[in-house]
Amino acid sequence: MEFDYRAFIFIITLAAVINGLGLVRLLSAFAEYLRSRQRVELATYWVFELWALFQFLMHILLWWSLWNMRDIEAFNFGKYLYLLTGPVLLYLGTSLLGPDQIEKRIDLRAHYFSVRAAFFTTMSLFWLWGLFSWPVMKGMIAPTAPIVAANLCIAVTLRFTDNAKVHAALVIAVWAILIVFITVFGMRLGELG
Repeated sequence: MEFDYRAFIFIITLAAVINGLGLVRLLSAFAEYLRSRQRVELATYWVFELWALFQFLMHILLWWSLWNMRDIEAFNFGKYLYLLTGPVLLYLGTSLLGPDQIEKRIDLRAHYFSVRAAFFTTMSLFWLWGLFSWPVMKGMIAPTAPIVAANLCIAVTLRFTDNAKVHAALVIAVWAILIVFITVFGMRLGELG
């Protein structure tokens, strides 16, 4: 069957828009902080900052990997809804992570631990979606499945612990996994699937 770019663009557009909203959310929050930095006191927390940057890269990597969906032969409404679930979950996780900048003082550590359970529940669901995206969409296990499963285990662990040392260690582990992930699978368009 010949690849129909018009059908693919139609199908993928809403997923790309939802994913793009997550990027806009992160960039808008950062721009808002830059605009108000004279009147807002920010207590930074490196674990939060690494997660925020991780979310930014995940949105870019998800967008990059959407190209991989072009060879799905039998796209139906169920698969379409499943496809949209990933960008929606990633967007929700990103939205939960970003603090409201209404206050005069923002303590990123306190904010991080106040949204920890909701953020990592959402991200656990996102990684679960990622683990099953190839079986649902293509009928086979993705070569990235072990890396996605490792991220799922980390997200579930962080969902159930508020130990700051565990969060610090596992954010470093997630970044190491991300580097391996990009190096092994992300150099060509669509490879991250």
